[in-house]
Amino acid sequence: MSSDTGKKSCRKGKSGEREFCRQIATLTNGRVNLQRNLAQCRDRGDDTGVYNFSIEIKRHRTATDGQVKQWWQQCQANANAQNKVPVLAFRPDQQHWQVVMHPNYFFDETDVRGCVRMDIELFCKYLQNPQTMFGFRHAPPV
Repeated sequence: MSSDTGKKSCRKGKSGEREFCRQIATLTNGRVNLQRNLAQCRDRGDDTGVYNFSIEIKRHRTATDGQVKQWWQQCQANANAQNKVPVLAFRPDQQHWQVVMHPNYFFDETDVRGCVRMDIELFCKYLQNPQTMFGFRHAPPV
């Protein structure tokens, strides 16, 4: 990867993180405000987080099944290192944001095929009332 390509990819990633955080704030009427983790590269952490979630944000030209699987593995490794619940958010070019979470009821959490994929608006509804979706395991602290 050339230096210019790497810089462009890094800018697109940072821009995607800011875009996702702004959209979450907008869709929750400011009740949920995510802050980018500016030390993520140095500390090998998540892009952002709220409650007990470690959110990995990807902004990419495409989102193939293989890419989503690879992103999920990265997301889960970061979340496990912090003892948090993994959440993957991604947006391919010309598409809407999608969010991937694992309900952890029937399948191994490392298997992306058992995940729930939703759009960002449904994720915002979940952030505002998580008990209605998966029960209390993923609920934020009261």
